[in-house]
This record gives sequence, structure tokens and C-alpha cells, in this order.
Amino acid sequence: MMYLKKDRSMLHLVKKGVQKHGFVSMYDGLTAQLMRQMTYTTMRFHLYSVGKQYVNEHEFSHKIFVATIAGVLAGIVAVPFEVINARMQIDRTLSGKLRRNYRHVFHGLYRVIRIEGWKALYKGGFYSCMRAVLITIGQNATYDQAKMMLLKFSFDKNSKKLHLLSSLIASLISAPLLQPIDILKTVQMTSHVGHLETTHDKFKYIMRFGVRGLFRGLGPSLCRLVPSTIIVLFMYEQLRLKFGYYADQ
Repeated sequence: MMYLKKDRSMLHLVKKGVQKHGFVSMYDGLTAQLMRQMTYTTMRFHLYSVGKQYVNEHEFSHKIFVATIAGVLAGIVAVPFEVINARMQIDRTLSGKLRRNYRHVFHGLYRVIRIEGWKALYKGGFYSCMRAVLITIGQNATYDQAKMMLLKFSFDKNSKKLHLLSSLIASLISAPLLQPIDILKTVQMTSHVGHLETTHDKFKYIMRFGVRGLFRGLGPSLCRLVPSTIIVLFMYEQLRLKFGYYADQ
């Protein structure tokens, strides 16, 4: 985690976390994450799928444009859940007086509005929307582009191999693309009053490790994003083929 002074491996941190707080601690922030996925992810996919029907799908720049619009709109919806999720995930690493102790996403939303005001729910909103744009480009637009390029190698457009390979390419591109903004977003959303208040302070804090500071935690991010991206994109294609809600894409 970012707040640890020493740079330790992912396995060491997982082992230490489980020993100290139990296996359940690996799922801190789950309710906020589920709310975020049910709103923001579905919105991203729907807006992108509808929007790309109105542009030239053979131009990657057009897909990037649609992904950007879809990402911004979905990001605005997701910011409050992102704030609660980020705070719940790092709460155990804080000292007693700094802990927020949110029980679930709705308790977190209530506490933020009551103590900090509703504007605090959009703390780090710029970074959250930036992340939404990048993940929509990295996942959806890149997936479509990879699928289009792979079709030149005699793949059937509805084959599972094509969908799996395209989603793998998208996942490997999206993870490093997202990592710097993920770190900035988390620092912004979890910072306390009087600590890392300016953007310059936050950037200086992250860059204390040099350029690799922007990519700290890339290993865990790959472990999370690669399988989740493959599963989401693959299931999306299968559901599309099964139910035919969207036109053939």
C-alpha cells in the first residue's frame, strides 16, 4: 500500500494483512465496489456501445472519442462510490484517530455528507473521471480495435478464441495505462485535512520513489484487471450474441 514506508512485495503485504486483520480484510470496500460496478461499468459499456454506432468504427480515433464521452459521463456517476471505496480499502492502515470506520457504502455516504458536506463526495472527481476515460479507452476501444485487427487472421467474428485474445490484449494495455491516475486518485480521495492538500504536494509524495512511484502496485493491479477485464468483455460478447440487444458489432 502507498502509506507503507518500505517497499515490499505484493505477497508479503497480502500475508501480513491476512495475519493481522484476517482474510475478510481482503474484501474491505466490497459494498462500495459493487455499487460502483453496477452503475459505472454498465453505464460505460452501454454509452460506448450505443455511441460507436454513430461514428466510423474503422477509425480508432473515433472510438477514442466515443470512449472519452462515455467515460466522463459514467465517471461523474461513480465518484461518490469511488471515494467510499478508496477510504474503506485503506482504513485499516491508518492510526485509530484517523480511521473512518465505514460499515458499508451507505453508511460511508451518510457519514461523508453529515461530517464533510456533499461536496466531499466528489473529492478527486477529476482523477476519477480521467480514470473512467482511460479505462473505457483501454478496455472497450482497445478491445474493438484488437478484434478488428485479429479478424484479418482468419478468425470467425463470433469465435470465443477471438473474444478471449482481444480481451487479453485490452487488459494488458489498460492496466499500466490506469496505474498513474489510480495512484493520484487514491491519494486525493484518502488524504486528510492538513496533509497533502495541494496537487504539487500529492505529486511530490508519489514521486519520492522516482518514476516508478507512478507505477507502484502495478503487480496487484495486473492481477485484478487482467482477469476481470477478460471475464467482463468475454461475458459481454456472449450475452450480446445470446440476447442480441445491440446490433452485430
